[in-house]
Amino acid sequence: MSAKSITNRIAVVTLVSLLGVGTSVAQSTYGYGSGPVGPVYTTPGAWGYGAAFRASTAAQGLLNGSAALTDAMGTYELNDGQAGILREQARSMDRENDLQQTEALQAQKKMWADARIQARKDREARAAEGQQLLSQRRATIYRQAYQLSTSDLNLKTGAIAWPVALKDARFQENRAQLEELFHQYVGYGSPEPRTAGEIARSVDQWARTLRNESSTMPREDYVAAQKFLLGLKYGAESVSAT
Repeated sequence: MSAKSITNRIAVVTLVSLLGVGTSVAQSTYGYGSGPVGPVYTTPGAWGYGAAFRASTAAQGLLNGSAALTDAMGTYELNDGQAGILREQARSMDRENDLQQTEALQAQKKMWADARIQARKDREARAAEGQQLLSQRRATIYRQAYQLSTSDLNLKTGAIAWPVALKDARFQENRAQLEELFHQYVGYGSPEPRTAGEIARSVDQWARTLRNESSTMPREDYVAAQKFLLGLKYGAESVSAT
C-alpha cells in the first residue's frame, strides 16, 4: 500500500469520526446537566499535538489532525530520503573499498614480481662475477703451469724459439702467423686485447690440428708441443694482464 493511499484512508477515518462526534455534541447542547457545553478534542501528532494541546471545536480538531498527518508524512518522506542517501553513500563507500583493495592487491603483486626480477638479476650478477673470478684464477694457474722461459718466448721482442715437434714443414704457416701476431702484440706500444684474442684463436686452431696428427708423432713430442702452444696462449694473456 502506497503512502498516498494510507494518507487518504486516515483522512477519511478522521473525518467520519469527527462528524460522529459533532452530532453527539449537537444533541448534548440541548440536554440538561452541569457538564461543559462542548466536548474536548485531542489529536496525537508528531510536532506537538497531543494531551497538552486540546481543540475547542471539531473543526479545529480536524485541522490539527490534518496538520499532524501532514507532518508525519513529511517526516516519513524526509526519513526515507535520508535513508536513500545513506544507502547510496554506503554503496559508494563499498565500491571505494573494493577499488582500494584491488589497487593494494595489484601493488602487492607488482612488488612480488619486482622482487623476483631483482633476485634473479642478483643471482645472475653473482654468477657472472663468480665465473669471472674463476676464469681469472684458472688463467693465473695456467699461466704459472705453462709459463715459457724468456729463451722460448721473448715478451719484449716477440721472438719465439720453436720446439722440434713444431718445426716441421707442415706447420710453417702456423708458425708464421703466430710470429707475426706476437711482433704486432709486443712491438707497437701497449698490447691490444684484440691481438691477444687472435693469438688465442690461432693457438687453439693449431692445437686441434695437432690432435688430429697425434698418431704420427711420438708421445713426448706431442705433449711438449701442446704444452708449448698453451705457453704461447697464456704468455700473451699475461702481457695484457700486467
